[in-house]
Amino acid sequence: MTEKELSRYFHLKKEIKDLKERLAKLGDDGIGGTEFTDMPKGMTIPESVEEMIVGLREKYIELRVSALEEYIKIETYINTKVDDPEIRNIMRKRFLDLWKWEDIGREYHSDRTTVSKKCRKYIEKLSHNSRQDVLL
Repeated sequence: MTEKELSRYFHLKKEIKDLKERLAKLGDDGIGGTEFTDMPKGMTIPESVEEMIVGLREKYIELRVSALEEYIKIETYINTKVDDPEIRNIMRKRFLDLWKWEDIGREYHSDRTTVSKKCRKYIEKLSHNSRQDVLL
């Protein structure tokens, strides 16, 4: 698994957060934060708006399922492929708990570059070993 693949969960979580905020702006009933100022009182919301809201909600659910699948995939990878407990903890904090490198470094009384280099070197080593296994 590459660092890019390990970072996929982060990007899914960010997309979910953004979509959740967009849905919240629409409000509980679907349009709470949106004003239709030129619509007469008593008018119903156009079906296209309702369809858009339903589509956003469906996308939100899809993204949450994808994020959970990614989380499980990364957790399984870390548990089965990483035999160094320090690297396992660093990887969990970075790729599952979504910590910043600075915070992980502080946790390990190191600079952010020290922990990120350790992690990257280990990922490269695992990637190299898995390529060697394929060639054999």
